[in-house]
Amino acid sequence: MERKQSGRLSWGIALLIAAVVCGLSFLGAKLAKNAWGAPAHGEYRTVSLPGNAGVQVSGDGFVCYNGSSLTSVSSRGDVEWTFMIGANASFDAGDTGVAAWSGKTLTIIDRETGTASYLNPMSSDVLSARTGRKYTAVLLAPEHDSTIVLMENGGRQVDRIALADQTVVDYGFFSNEALFWAMTLDTSGTVPTCTISTYRPGRTIAGSIKDKEQLMYRVMFQSSQVVCAGTTHLKVYDYTGVEIPARRKLVYGFYLAAVDDISDNPMMAFVPDAQYGGSNTMHDVRMVRSGLDQMVRMPFGCTKLVAKGNRVYGFSAEGYIMVAEAGTRAVTAFSPNTPPGEVYGVTDDRVAVIGAGDTAYLVTLP
Repeated sequence: MERKQSGRLSWGIALLIAAVVCGLSFLGAKLAKNAWGAPAHGEYRTVSLPGNAGVQVSGDGFVCYNGSSLTSVSSRGDVEWTFMIGANASFDAGDTGVAAWSGKTLTIIDRETGTASYLNPMSSDVLSARTGRKYTAVLLAPEHDSTIVLMENGGRQVDRIALADQTVVDYGFFSNEALFWAMTLDTSGTVPTCTISTYRPGRTIAGSIKDKEQLMYRVMFQSSQVVCAGTTHLKVYDYTGVEIPARRKLVYGFYLAAVDDISDNPMMAFVPDAQYGGSNTMHDVRMVRSGLDQMVRMPFGCTKLVAKGNRVYGFSAEGYIMVAEAGTRAVTAFSPNTPPGEVYGVTDDRVAVIGAGDTAYLVTLP
């Protein structure tokens, strides 16, 4: 009898221990998820943006300006650094650095550490600037007949590009900053002409693309090709400026509303001209990339589209977020129950940054 009683007590104790262990494991996993895990899609965190005067999304976070200082915030909502920049400043936030300017003064800030590698006046008022790991490009006034200065982030000038009779539309670095590009508009003739010129910083011009058949308005760089979106065609060129006719695609009647700039094979989201801009909302999205050309219908009108990886995210004024995926006609939609606000963008780790008043909502996306 004693042996049987002892056996029953051991079995009960074993069950009790197992229950306690399971409970502690569950609690530990839950605490770990809350402490370190990423939220499920549709969940969000909030970040206070007092005196919000501008937000730019890049990399796995965003940079905001409050009228006196710049602050870098991660996609988890953690403040990484703050840099006092002064009033009336403009800025451009990249993955590796932030360029800020006011009048002639230019400041180059390391994105990771928040320290300035350059803080000095330029020869003319700064219209805009872009910075990367090694180089910074600075567009100087005036807007027409302007000049682009290429410099190392420490301040040493490596090139000065004078653009007579041209207006700079856009510019930037590509091919790991081994090359620089500038899109300019020439309005001196009877028909406005866009030219895309590529340069090797400190050396020479590498190539030139000029399209007299249409007006180009967006350029994307891949490992060995340049993709240009125009009012009639999507054209592909090599780095010297020679078109690859077999890659030409008709896009007449569509406007490129979003593109994944960080991808070597970027997803592009086109919408009908009549649905882009003004008071119109975007319903019909043409998803284009190598080997893909499909139409999807967004269930709610979108005020903003963002292309990331093999998806296009749509954001409606009512707060719905839609997800269209390459190769799938069906579009999913969900509402994170955040207040209506401005969609600043989507981080590389798929977190939407939505601003409402002095608060940013960081919504995790699928």
